[in-house]
Amino acid sequence: MNKTVRRATLILALTPLLSLPATAAFAGVTAPTVPGPTAPTTTTTTVTPAPGATASASAVQITGLVTVGGTNTSADGSGGSSSADALDVLGTRVSGGNTNDPSKPAKGQIIGTGSTPVGDAEVAPYSATVTHSGTSSSADADAALAHAGLAGLLEFWVLHSHSHSDYSTDQSSGSSSSDGAEVKGPNGTDIKVLHAEASSGHTGKSDLLVINGTEIGSSDQANGACKLNLDPVVNLLCLVASGGTGSNGATTSGAAVVTATGMVPGTTVVGAGTAGGSGQTATVVHTTKRPAHHPATKPATGPLPHTGPGASLPFTGRELGLLAAYGAALAALGAGIAVAGRRRRVPGLA
Repeated sequence: MNKTVRRATLILALTPLLSLPATAAFAGVTAPTVPGPTAPTTTTTTVTPAPGATASASAVQITGLVTVGGTNTSADGSGGSSSADALDVLGTRVSGGNTNDPSKPAKGQIIGTGSTPVGDAEVAPYSATVTHSGTSSSADADAALAHAGLAGLLEFWVLHSHSHSDYSTDQSSGSSSSDGAEVKGPNGTDIKVLHAEASSGHTGKSDLLVINGTEIGSSDQANGACKLNLDPVVNLLCLVASGGTGSNGATTSGAAVVTATGMVPGTTVVGAGTAGGSGQTATVVHTTKRPAHHPATKPATGPLPHTGPGASLPFTGRELGLLAAYGAALAALGAGIAVAGRRRRVPGLA
């Protein structure tokens, strides 16, 4: 009975020591998972400047043959450009000029009287100017076959056109007009014969006659009914108009009293056209992705991983071989103590 008592006492004494390896093996099992940092976000705002603006008009244009009272302008962030052709025959400019320099406007005529007490008169007058400041610019052009003024009371234009382009980073636009003839008199009297005008973002319009703003024989009234299609000889349209704002913010406008194509080169009698648009702003939010965050310890929900020589307990860094050697040493120590106990029997005890 004493042997049994001694062995039981020895086992009880060694139990805390033998439990140390197991305790170390599972020391990291219950450590809490540390949440990863929140992924940062950045907001990027992109501003697309407005497109360049253009405008053009002509009183008479037969492609490659003759242009009378023709004007063209453009403007963008780098500056403006203006061109005026009072008369161009077979590609040769008889009277006209162009500029893209604010300090060098173009102006002239074939012949003119200059200012006199009774008025002034010019044959094939033209002018072209541009302005530029920072990222804003504008351009203007005027051209006509003839112009005359009578003592500040009456003003006459024959085959006349005007074009204007205006640009800023946020908005660009153009406007243009042309007339077969125009008379301006006292008290705001204004009579236009064969008139076309266009303005960016709006439907252009053309008229046979306009008296103090009242349209007679307009493109709205004709509603596209004025046309003659004799392909391939001629395809003729009169009192035409178009324009509006596209889904991308671009604006256009066009109008003509008469246009014709076919065997005869492209012909326009009193026409105008423009293009412009608005700047676009877009905001994009970006989220920076981070690598997946792993917990510091792995819950003991399954069998331990590889347990061969040199393997480590999960998330402890302790080697199984070292723990096994430790346990074997403790077992040998216990056996030695047991042998010593048997040799040292106490007399009188069974």
